[in-house]
Amino acid sequence: MTLGIPVGFIMAAAAWVLANVRGSEFWLVFALTYVIALGGLAHVVTGSSQASFLWLSGSIGIGEAWLEFTLPTLAGNIIGGTGLFTVLAHGQIRGDLSA
Repeated sequence: MTLGIPVGFIMAAAAWVLANVRGSEFWLVFALTYVIALGGLAHVVTGSSQASFLWLSGSIGIGEAWLEFTLPTLAGNIIGGTGLFTVLAHGQIRGDLSA
């Protein structure tokens, strides 16, 4: 799960930044994907395909694929993405809260 939190944060950041990188979307996605792969981090979409392949090849069971990888990674991605969204949203309305 802990390797999924930074990826959730990175992917949420990508959603915020993509609106401002007109024409360079490919390079932003490439750079973020490279950072995720370089760090050995876990994303639920790509990881689910890997877990499914291992399950289909008989290397692991379906329970192991879901309980030991997919669900913890999903939880980490949600925590990281929600955390960044919360910080950004709070920063945007902080001035309104003190009034």
